[in-house]
Amino acid sequence: MAKRILVPVERTNEMEFALRVARMIARESGGMMRLLTVLPILTPRRDWRDCVVVTADQRMERLASSAAAELRRLAAVHLDGTPVETSVVFGDRAVEIGVEAECFGADLVVMPPRCRGPAARLMELARRLFAGQPVAELAVPRLWALRPEPMV
Repeated sequence: MAKRILVPVERTNEMEFALRVARMIARESGGMMRLLTVLPILTPRRDWRDCVVVTADQRMERLASSAAAELRRLAAVHLDGTPVETSVVFGDRAVEIGVEAECFGADLVVMPPRCRGPAARLMELARRLFAGQPVAELAVPRLWALRPEPMV
């Protein structure tokens, strides 16, 4: 079972469900989680004369502290009783998630779905099941097999 779970946090509706899934896995396996926020690298803020008003370091420090506070709030609200670490990094999202997974030694990376394809439909079905809706009332999503496009 996964002992070290990395959860890259993003601001989507599916994030709450991904946190619940990660919490269940961590509790079952006795593992720990790391919540990760990846932010873009900022540039200095300049005025109309092109003079630096706020340096990039100052902007990034403020953003990092507010993101860390948000991660602590998420951990307190959604991950009660689960060992959690938080991390805020700056850079390209895909690259930094990979680097963090390797440095953390993650056994599992839990992310919400990015598209509205079959995986997102299955995630919605699982969310409804976790919410306790009777199976008879669920609208089971229709899954289409991927077929190659006909060559013309």
